[in-house]
Order: sequence, then C-alpha cells, then structure tokens
Amino acid sequence: MLLLENIYKAFGDNPVLNGVSLKIDTGKVVVILGPSGSGKTTFLRCVNFLERADQGTITMDEHKLDVKKCSHKEIHNFRKESAMVFQQYNLFKNMTILQNVMEGLVTVKKMKKEEARKIAEKCIADVGLADRMDYYPSQLSGGQQQRVGIARAIALNPKVILFDEPTSALDPELVGEVLEVMKQVAKMGITMLVVTHEMQFAREVADEVVFMEDGVVVEKGTPEEIFEHPRNDRTRQFLSRISSK
Repeated sequence: MLLLENIYKAFGDNPVLNGVSLKIDTGKVVVILGPSGSGKTTFLRCVNFLERADQGTITMDEHKLDVKKCSHKEIHNFRKESAMVFQQYNLFKNMTILQNVMEGLVTVKKMKKEEARKIAEKCIADVGLADRMDYYPSQLSGGQQQRVGIARAIALNPKVILFDEPTSALDPELVGEVLEVMKQVAKMGITMLVVTHEMQFAREVADEVVFMEDGVVVEKGTPEEIFEHPRNDRTRQFLSRISSK
C-alpha cells in the first residue's frame, strides 16, 4: 500500500502542489490525468524524492516518512522499494541494453553480476527485446528504448513503479508497443502510478483514475465513473477537449 498525504510543493513563490492526498492499494493501477501545468509530474517526482516536497507524509506499507524531516538513508531505503519510468528513457548511452538493465541491480541491490545478468536477461525478454541485448540505445527506436526503461524498472522487483508520461516522447506509431508492455506489467500485480494522456489505457487498465488541476485532486473514481459519469464540470470540460482532438 502506498499512501500519500497532504503533499505540498512550491518553487519559489509558485505553489505547484496544494495538499495532494492519494491512496494506492497493493497491486492496483492508478492513472493521473490533467492538463499541462497541473502538477502531475511534480507530484510523481515528489513521491520518489527526485524533488523533496515541502510538506506531507509518504507511507509505503508500514514505513511512514515525513517528507520534510526524513533522512537521506530513509529516502535511499524507500527508493529501493520503488522504480520510475521517465519520459525521455534516461538510458546510459555508453552501455548496452543488458548493461543498462543490470546497472541498478548491481549498484542499488548489490547483486553479483551473474545473478543480475540472469534477471536482466529475463526482463528484457519479457518486454520483447531478447534479440537486442547487446545493442546500444542509439541503435533502438524510441519505443524500444522505453521498453528497456520498463525492463529496468521491473528488474528491481519494486513494490511500486511510477510512470511519468512514458509515451509522450514517442512517435504515434510507437505508442502502442509501449502501452502493451505496460498492460503486461499491470498483470504482474505490481502497484503502478501512471501519469499519462493515453485515455484508452486509462479506460482499459486503471483501477482508479485521478484528475488533477492547479496542484489539487479535482476528482477521482473508477474509469467508468470518470469517463462516463464525471461529477465535476472541470473534469467534463477536460475530457471533452481531449476526445475532440
């Protein structure tokens, strides 16, 4: 279970998150929707301490952290239980695909290379890239690179994976292959928190859909509740604009 309570974050005089709270039960998929500038990515980065929130608490199972007071060691231990898939892949360009996926296992999990290799090879095969293990990122398409990013995340065996608009940097014809891999991850029972504009993915895969704007949660519910019967006028307006594109 991942519990996020009263998360606040400002950059200078600009408030970005204004008391966001969210509960994600183990094995569930929660999708966050919202317009650009609504605070979605900042929220995700605060969850993984890539940005330190100004106020709030984050609880992973029985471990509760005060975001303002927690130590670097506590943050490090929390990060070992989570993984993140970024918009821009964030692969090491000078490493092969296999080395990229092994890196976290060796440096973070302190595994022996032989054990890390076996896990990495399986995860790369799971995302359909078994024949690309010795390739470098520059030799892969954007969709393939993002699939490597997902393999790297699941290799860590995290309790939760955070996805920050994982298809936004892809050409339209490559989006589908990444979404299919994400659907497979959801079937593994890994808790997923996904920021995306992919409405069909949210409809098909999410257990809960959250709509954010101006740094607050405006509305949340099942995909059917949000897409078919939204209660908030702003949610309806956002969805109508998205569907008309």
